[in-house]
Amino acid sequence: MLSCFFLVTDSSFAACPTHTGAPPEDEPHFDLEHYATGDWFGLRNTLYDYGIEINGGYTTEPAGNPAGGLEHGFTYLHNFGYSVSFDLQKLLTIPNTTFLVTVSQRSGQGLTQKYIGNAISVQQIFGGGQTYRLVQVRMEHKLFDDRLELAYGRITATADFLSSPFYCQFVNNGICGQPPAPFFNMPNGITAYPQGTWGGLVQVHTTKETYAKFAFYDGDPNNGDDVAKHGANFGWGKNGVLLMTEVGYKTPDGLWSMPSRYSFGGYVHTGDFPDVAEDSNGQNLFLSGRKGREHSGQDGLYLLFEQMFFRNANRPDTGLNGFVTFVVSPDEDKSPIPYYLNGGLIYEGLIPCRPNDKTALGFYSAWFSGRQRNAQKAAGLPSQTNETDIEVNHQIQITPYLYLRPNLQYVIKPNGLNRIANALVLGVETGITF
Repeated sequence: MLSCFFLVTDSSFAACPTHTGAPPEDEPHFDLEHYATGDWFGLRNTLYDYGIEINGGYTTEPAGNPAGGLEHGFTYLHNFGYSVSFDLQKLLTIPNTTFLVTVSQRSGQGLTQKYIGNAISVQQIFGGGQTYRLVQVRMEHKLFDDRLELAYGRITATADFLSSPFYCQFVNNGICGQPPAPFFNMPNGITAYPQGTWGGLVQVHTTKETYAKFAFYDGDPNNGDDVAKHGANFGWGKNGVLLMTEVGYKTPDGLWSMPSRYSFGGYVHTGDFPDVAEDSNGQNLFLSGRKGREHSGQDGLYLLFEQMFFRNANRPDTGLNGFVTFVVSPDEDKSPIPYYLNGGLIYEGLIPCRPNDKTALGFYSAWFSGRQRNAQKAAGLPSQTNETDIEVNHQIQITPYLYLRPNLQYVIKPNGLNRIANALVLGVETGITF
């Protein structure tokens, strides 16, 4: 990892980078400077001008655990993601309307699943089926000067809620993507990339700085084995509906006159979910081996705060940003992880001559159900308490379309168990925008 860092920071390789991100408005949308495959001899920009935008990317997160875990090992995995967006105002004169189709292809093995044995993956691109699949088929409308937004179709719950632009400056799945506690507490009841399901979303910008949104989703997206059908399981499930809502305040002039965002959200699921300790006969399920008795419904709340702390003098839109997220689903009878916390700091431009690089430090902590823990103790089994992962990484922005992110993670009490040694994880994430 250090050799990668020295390669791109050595003065013989590059002086201070000059790229700034997205192309200026008066230049073609696609070019070889910002996209690895360029403009396809003009075809890509021609399609874009007519209202068809095609994008793609590749991410890989090879990693190993030289210390700790169940055993030491190394795994490779990757994700290819592609999207086609149709601007229906250009194509069909339907104002302020887009139609989006996204697909994914994943392969490889997870280090968590094969070697460490912790609860939450140290590689965020593992999961959702290591295969190819349809992700979203999404229609969006913006009305009344963008004050009202509507979306519907095959959509992804955590693309719309419980998300932050800072999350995926990290590699572990306890931060990148979304806080995973709801996925433990509502098994097969909520979706994240690369899975979509039927749903609809309404978002209202009540002022320039405030918003409120509400959505419903199929509460049983895996009904009929969605993975085996590669995301093309178009039936409606048999386990209720997931309802989500969020209100927020976002301003460029918050605390210390810097950008801030504060949001509060919640979810209610109308389906049935298993008890964490008792089976259907009221016995300890860790002794009987039977499934947990069913409870009707599940719910939870979350708080998400984002704040800029320091601006770079020469680039005031960059500097030090931070976030913290707290998720609670307090009914410990049916919530394996009733309390969850993550947070992080990201500094863009920490190294003066590498202004587009980003340095990040973050963590998550997951607390397991006390009732589940008591049942495990009563059965003479190791009991789960809490799991924590601390990650530090540095994103080396080689070009606008290519980065390397060497990362180090330390997993404390994997799966909440003292019997699994704390694990050191070393990896390098690579991302390419096609």
